[in-house]
Amino acid sequence: MKKNCAFILFLFICCNAFKLSAQTNRKVSGSVMDSTKTAIPGVKVMIITGKDTLTTQTDDDGNFSMSKINADKFSVQVSMLGYHGLKAEYTFAEKEKHKRLEVFTLKMSSQMLKEVVIKGKPNPVRIMQDTVEFNAAAFQVNEGDNVADLMKQFPGMEIDENYNVKTMGKDMVKLRINGKDFFTNNVKDFIGRLPAGIVSKIQVIDDFGDEANFTGIKIGEPIKMLNIVTKPGMNKGVFGNVSSNAGTNDMIGSNGRINLWNDTRQSSADANLSTSNNGAGTSRSLGIGLSHNDKMGKNGQSGFSYSFNNNTNAFSNEQITETINPEGNFTNSSKREGENGGSNHNINWNINYNNKKLFIQGYVMGGYNHSDNQNLSFSNQYGLIRQDLKNSNRSNGSAPNVNASFSISKKLKNQKNSFSAKASFGLSGNSRDQNISTNTIYYDKNTGAFLKDSLLTRDLNSRSNNQNLNFGFNYSIALKKPKDTLGRQSINFSYNGAVSQSMNEVSTFVFDNKTNEVSFVDSLSTSFNTISFNQTLGINYNYGSSKNRYSFGFNARPNMMTNRDLRLTRTIKNNTFNYSPNLNYGRTIAKGKTLSISYQGSNNNPTIQQLQPIRNTQSLQNIIVGNPDLKPSFSHNMNGSFNYSHIKSGRSLQVGINASATQREIVDHVILVPDTLNSLKQITRYENVDGNYQISGNYNFHVPIKSNKYSVSYSGSMGFSNRAVIFNNNKVFGKGINFSQRLAGSMTTKKITLNTQAGYTITNNNNASSLYRFSEYQPIGIGQISAPAFFKTITLNTSVNGSLRLKNLTLNTGINYNTSHSDPTGDQAIRDISNINMNLSGRLTIFKSYFINLNTSKRLNYGYALANSNPFIINTTLGKNFLKDKNLSLTVSGNDLLGQGNNISRMVSGNTIIDSRNKQQTRIFSLNLNYNLSRFGGRHFRVNNEF
Repeated sequence: MKKNCAFILFLFICCNAFKLSAQTNRKVSGSVMDSTKTAIPGVKVMIITGKDTLTTQTDDDGNFSMSKINADKFSVQVSMLGYHGLKAEYTFAEKEKHKRLEVFTLKMSSQMLKEVVIKGKPNPVRIMQDTVEFNAAAFQVNEGDNVADLMKQFPGMEIDENYNVKTMGKDMVKLRINGKDFFTNNVKDFIGRLPAGIVSKIQVIDDFGDEANFTGIKIGEPIKMLNIVTKPGMNKGVFGNVSSNAGTNDMIGSNGRINLWNDTRQSSADANLSTSNNGAGTSRSLGIGLSHNDKMGKNGQSGFSYSFNNNTNAFSNEQITETINPEGNFTNSSKREGENGGSNHNINWNINYNNKKLFIQGYVMGGYNHSDNQNLSFSNQYGLIRQDLKNSNRSNGSAPNVNASFSISKKLKNQKNSFSAKASFGLSGNSRDQNISTNTIYYDKNTGAFLKDSLLTRDLNSRSNNQNLNFGFNYSIALKKPKDTLGRQSINFSYNGAVSQSMNEVSTFVFDNKTNEVSFVDSLSTSFNTISFNQTLGINYNYGSSKNRYSFGFNARPNMMTNRDLRLTRTIKNNTFNYSPNLNYGRTIAKGKTLSISYQGSNNNPTIQQLQPIRNTQSLQNIIVGNPDLKPSFSHNMNGSFNYSHIKSGRSLQVGINASATQREIVDHVILVPDTLNSLKQITRYENVDGNYQISGNYNFHVPIKSNKYSVSYSGSMGFSNRAVIFNNNKVFGKGINFSQRLAGSMTTKKITLNTQAGYTITNNNNASSLYRFSEYQPIGIGQISAPAFFKTITLNTSVNGSLRLKNLTLNTGINYNTSHSDPTGDQAIRDISNINMNLSGRLTIFKSYFINLNTSKRLNYGYALANSNPFIINTTLGKNFLKDKNLSLTVSGNDLLGQGNNISRMVSGNTIIDSRNKQQTRIFSLNLNYNLSRFGGRHFRVNNEF
């Protein structure tokens, strides 16, 4: 009996020991992110089981893991300074040994905290999957700096004077603050107005879209998004300004803008009214705008906006175009003047809902645009072509439009499966009437004697309307959990369809010069109806974990297009079938090292204008004829990037590569033909060609020294392109290498800043499409379309800029030297240009509230085709600040006191060089009253150069 009792006791002890061992072998893991889906390191995580508490911190990737959990039930508390804490209860299922918790998303705390001074060396750059993060504490921030001033110190970041932002050669197209939409979401609207003092971190994110963040399925090519993470308590504020001015150039105006921001609640209003003489005539502007965004329930967000603008702008400019051509070189000297005017209304409503199980996003927008333009131009051409052109063009038109989009994503009963659907439609119309008068004056090419004066006057009445419908769905099925406990894998089926219908009609009427009778010209008139149906069917495998993210799949794209000529009752069908793989791969190799690669294929349909086989004679020198047999082009695009940041030293390396190739690319086929007087005119048609491709790479290496007080960076890009050109029925390929290098250094202290840089650039195969912007209000001349001749342009530039900041005095000075040399493939020599810019500016404060601003610059110009001067510009301002925070200022300003303003510029593109200058009034005296408001988190921040 005793032996039996001992045996039973032994079994009881063994079973409990086994049970206890099983319990203590239990494991819990999870991850912590902020509202932008970016991992947060150093977060405190506590697991509480009865009276026992286990504590750990998240690693650099935001992950945590704890074992030896000895209870069935436990609670988790997540906390970090500057964020709202989270707490949740959990229970182990029977026989469950490892519980993977859902992602904890921490929100920024709005509670103002006392400033804490951390004595240490902050890491300036942190590299994560899809995200490069810059720590504002590692860079110099002075009083009055805006966010753009801070970002200019970041390696690999380019910001121009209009606040357009590029990083590693790609445009920054979207803005968020603390992971949330911010007013217009437009980067350039706010980085010059927000103070750098509210910033904790700035993140550059490869954004695949809100739906991808919800489902975790990241497919396609991401866009660059800028996310500003504010300091605790700085996620609310009031900023804007109200100003009035009057000046000597008939200037009078006022404008006001106010933004009210409290995290997700955002309201703004702006209005402006101004008129002035810009040197070419009267320029007037009137505009108003309203917007409001706020939470809708617990998990929703909704907003609306409305804007109205009415503008009239007189213009006058001159330009000299020098063109190389296989048939011979020639020069075009032209002057143009006129007035552009118009008004537009835009209204928008949007909604966003996300409760972690259901995601809904949608918008409705509408607009109406009216334009009224007129211009006169005169051009003189000599060389290959000797003739003059006088052209007048008056036009007015209207264009209404309505667009709507709705998408929904839902996680199914099995939380790892999801279903997404989307639909959108658009309606638009365009009505435009033009009166074009062209007077062509012919000369004998040998003697220069006058031959003939030809006048053609015509009216063009254009009408068009478009309807489109887009729809699609994606179904994601979770697969067996991979060995990586933090991983997730799924297979995704998708379908997208796009149906569009468009009608385009142009009626051409010609005036008889003798009788002034009007006759309809059927051969120059069109009436087309086009229907297209594009589809994409895809299957993809998707995998994501803390270290790896990749997806690969296959897409099939059948496309059908029907183009019907209503006048000739002829129907043309273009049907194509394309297929391609797709690939997205991202890997965190080690702390501070990430690699990403993506490939995508896409269709591009020809436009209505490219399809219509009717002669477009808006420009008699460049007659355009469409090609109804055009096929859609198909582009292959591959991108790759490697980012590296050394935690201790702050050294960083960013490398990117881009490659693309296009099948059946639609290109211009240019033919020079003699006219009735043996001069030349140009006929442009369109054809599909194969063989166009380009590959390029860019890199940036940045070395901070002594806590980023000093830094050295080396950056550059290299690329090779192959571009097909068809000229006079001959197809040739222009091959070119583009090469750019830049070495820069900086020194930043509390009082002194010094920046220096030197650059060298070689450019081949310049993009001639940029010349099309000149054609909106004037005819395109011969040579301004690609021909098989290209420039190789070599540019050297160097600059030194410095600033001194004292209590009552700020000085800025700099010198910049640029020289450019262009080698054509023909025999004609094109003049080199160079310029030297020297500037000195300063601000002196007297008696605390009075100030003097002085801005001077001297520019030396050499080599331009237009007559130019070497202007010496002096601008000065006398002013006084009022009120406690000095928000109100009264100033008297004088701009260009010597009246030497000169805005000459050069553009090299394709086979053409254009030197141009706009007429403008630069010598202006004005009186200005301005009230500036900039309060964030209850504090006043001064922002320099806000407007």
